[in-house]
Amino acid sequence: EELAQWMRPRRSGDGLTLPGVVAPLARMVVRNIDMGKAVAALDRRLAQESPVLAILGTAGDARRDWLAAGQALERVLLTARRWGLQASFLNQPVQVSALRSRLQQLAATTGFPQTLMRLGVPSAEPRATPRRVLSRLMV
Repeated sequence: EELAQWMRPRRSGDGLTLPGVVAPLARMVVRNIDMGKAVAALDRRLAQESPVLAILGTAGDARRDWLAAGQALERVLLTARRWGLQASFLNQPVQVSALRSRLQQLAATTGFPQTLMRLGVPSAEPRATPRRVLSRLMV
């Protein structure tokens, strides 16, 4: 349901943009078809084929730890970009409690995984992410 809510026609703001004609159909499919096994299979393949899987974690799991993780993630992503690397995220292992504790066990740490990411050299230069117009952000 959440993913479907983020799907929007192009030029309509934030979200996962799709061609206008396709957006309603895509939202309906995502809301009504259980794609869990297919997504899990794709995530498994992506993880197994990744040059680097990185877990960013914190000692605690309170709001200040989340903020520290976000700041550390910013530094990691900016440094990776400077080195010509690209990152993508495997979110489910840190969003689902059972998977998060399993990820913690696999990492052999007492800390709390905050994000799991793939790092590698892109096969082509990635397109820039669309940005919001500054005037729409400032009140």
